Amino acid sequence: MNLKNFFETIKTNLNGRPGQPIVLGAARTLAERAGLEAWIPRALLILLALMYTLPTLLAYVLLGWLLPETGDRTRGIFKGLAKWLEESIERLAEIGRDLLRGDQSSNGNPS
Repeated sequence: MNLKNFFETIKTNLNGRPGQPIVLGAARTLAERAGLEAWIPRALLILLALMYTLPTLLAYVLLGWLLPETGDRTRGIFKGLAKWLEESIERLAEIGRDLLRGDQSSNGNPS
């Protein structure tokens, strides 16, 4: 593979599928507003995330939240994550309760 094909492959992968955001859609929205191809802000975002991970991720989420085009998607993702976290905590609490009370069905004693 020559260098030109290598960069074309990266560009194609960073552009994503037409009309579909890769994560929150903030990079595509910024690209459309600036008149750029989507791969440019995505590549910049990846480079910034490698050097300044936490500030870059916070800025990306904040952009996703504040941009009107991506706000609903971002809120939906975080609602789903909150629900998943809540269910996971409930499962862990149930496991902890079972361990603390010495679940009778697992120790071989008939009930």
